[in-house]
Amino acid sequence: MNKKFLKFYLIFIFALTLGILVDYLFYGKPIGVSFFVFVSIFIIFSLILARKFGQKLTKIQYLLLIPIILFSVMVFLRTSGFLTFFNIINTLFLTSLFLILFSGENLLNFNFKKYLLSPLSFLLKSFRKSAQFIEENIKQIEAKKKIGSPEFRSTLRGIIISIPILALLIWLFASADIVFQKYLDRLLKISIDPEIVSRILRVLVASYFFIGIFAQAFTNKKSENSSIENNQSKFLGFIESSIILGTVGLLFLVFISIQFVYLFGGKEYVWGIEEYITYSEYARKGFGELIAVSIISFLLIYGIDKFGKRENLSQKRLFKILSSILVFATFVIMTSAFTRLSLYVDGYGYTFSRLLGFIFLFWLFFIFLFFLYKILSEQKEAHFIFSAFWLTILFWAGINFLNPDAFAAKKNIERYLQGKQLDVWYLVWLSDDAIPEIVKIF
Repeated sequence: MNKKFLKFYLIFIFALTLGILVDYLFYGKPIGVSFFVFVSIFIIFSLILARKFGQKLTKIQYLLLIPIILFSVMVFLRTSGFLTFFNIINTLFLTSLFLILFSGENLLNFNFKKYLLSPLSFLLKSFRKSAQFIEENIKQIEAKKKIGSPEFRSTLRGIIISIPILALLIWLFASADIVFQKYLDRLLKISIDPEIVSRILRVLVASYFFIGIFAQAFTNKKSENSSIENNQSKFLGFIESSIILGTVGLLFLVFISIQFVYLFGGKEYVWGIEEYITYSEYARKGFGELIAVSIISFLLIYGIDKFGKRENLSQKRLFKILSSILVFATFVIMTSAFTRLSLYVDGYGYTFSRLLGFIFLFWLFFIFLFFLYKILSEQKEAHFIFSAFWLTILFWAGINFLNPDAFAAKKNIERYLQGKQLDVWYLVWLSDDAIPEIVKIF
């Protein structure tokens, strides 16, 4: 068999198999181990096609396989709806990136926008690629085998295309009108089961989609890697940049110095001002300040770093100093937020959201560290984003291994054994992940 046709048949067979699996594993069934099985088969098929098309996996693709498998496994190991949702999203997102890299792309050349839009663009192109790929290969098969006259081949193609359309319309008419269905039953002497028809349609649609995905990943010509740096013109002058960073940094320092007791006064100080602010409001307000200040300061430094002009060594040095001051000032406020959240947890116990607050703080701290290193070492933007990308994957993996619901239940039960209040209703609200810890108190 011609190797070119063998590749086409492999894509068709693999796509049809995946289409059948979509219906068999997911239709009317909860997502669990079936998701891991499906992802594993999809990856195996992709690796087989990569070898058949002469595509070699890059080091980054090998690394991506680790979190893809990890997150797909966690879909059935964790019952928390929050974790399940994001484990599925993370798996699909990383799998899309894995396939995109077969076209010769390099994550080290991706900016933030490309990370977000490339998977979506890849999926949209896959729909269009399906029809194009099928048509091209059918024409090649016809030209190779020369079945009948051109008119006969056109007629045959028309019949093949008409069959699924007619089947769908007949099913709809039969479902809409009982008289039509009776005549149809008399004519065909069979009963059309709408359930079977709908399942066949699901398989065909899913298979069509997977044909496009494989064709888009393995039959497109490799794109040339190009740097994304310096695509945007730097329009912000150095004086303006320095004034913005300097004044904002000064404001941060003044705020921290004036509010030092308020930020780090601790439990006793908060109890002393409860006529102005409650214990819980103190913690929530502090964490809200963290989010607002962190986002503003990060976007500010990021924007000036990206669009600000620095024409000589002294200007670059001053920018690094001002940016460092602003980053370290943000670290102080992050420390304050961590203290506030700790006080809140000490008073009221752990919840899923409070635990995520701690995790978010640690993640944000390391993001700022990477960003500060990027500024001081004059690293490319794409390298910083690449580091942040893997840091985010590590933190999501850490959240899964931590098992937030079980951790929250364990810590709250420990507080209860120490004589503190236990929120029983919150324990009931937790997912099944917390059951091994909850049964310990009985």
